[in-house]
Amino acid sequence: MSSDLRAADALGAGRLPRPTGTTEPGRANAVPDAPPTWRAGGRAVLALLRRDLAERRGLRLSFLLDLGFGLLNLLVFLFVSRVLMLSPASDFARSSSYFDFVAVGIVFLLVIQAATVQVVARVAAEQRDGMLELLAAQPVPGWALALGLVGHPFAFALLRAGVYLGLLAGFFGLHVGDAHWLGVVVVLVLGALCALPFGVVLMGFAVAVGRGDPAARLLVVALSFLSGTYFPISALPDVLHPVCAVLPTRMALTGLRHALTGGDWAGAAWALAGIAAVLLPLSAWMFDRALWLARRRGVLTRD
Repeated sequence: MSSDLRAADALGAGRLPRPTGTTEPGRANAVPDAPPTWRAGGRAVLALLRRDLAERRGLRLSFLLDLGFGLLNLLVFLFVSRVLMLSPASDFARSSSYFDFVAVGIVFLLVIQAATVQVVARVAAEQRDGMLELLAAQPVPGWALALGLVGHPFAFALLRAGVYLGLLAGFFGLHVGDAHWLGVVVVLVLGALCALPFGVVLMGFAVAVGRGDPAARLLVVALSFLSGTYFPISALPDVLHPVCAVLPTRMALTGLRHALTGGDWAGAAWALAGIAAVLLPLSAWMFDRALWLARRRGVLTRD
């Protein structure tokens, strides 16, 4: 099978669209019939999502194992919380217990991991298989490839976070009696959208330079440390507070905790929406530039 046909099959198309401005052979002054860039990009994103969903339908066992491991991890913190007392001097974002505080932090940390470590591993696998080179040769913009590659991990992370919150509320005693569930959904989605640009930039780094996985893991540790996953940021040195204040992951985590306890979440949601509107296009552009650099260096396929 030729590389063009293989790439077309990967994008779920029966034929490759002609680049904008081309005409049918033998037709003089024909009107260009290629779809606009945004339409071709949207089709590419949907095709990559369908491909990833089709490939992962049989991974129910791995999902259950991942869920079991996460619940065991939360069970450890449940027992730890029974011997800890909240300090009145620390800001625990309205949480009634340390377990409530750290459980929400761990749930959102799983979203951050999916938006960074998993998407970098995804693009590295595409490079090893040679599929990234075939996809990059198609007449679709780089931003469409970026969004298509991160789409499945993003959707899966949100689904997993919802399952965890349901299990925590139903079986682990997470206090959600005053929760604003609309706010929980809005802040969770917007927070994930703000975490996604970190992963897209790391994907570009992995494509152009390589070794993206260690950088992604280091970033997850730094974000969990500075966003208040396991302890309030007030416990950190004062010199780090300005950095924590501008992190979208910190805003998302604080907003999520407030939404689950009946607090004000709208301010965090508006801030996250503005940040996502800026960072997502910027990170997609950076990924497109990384693809261009990788083409020039001939490293779109790596061993």
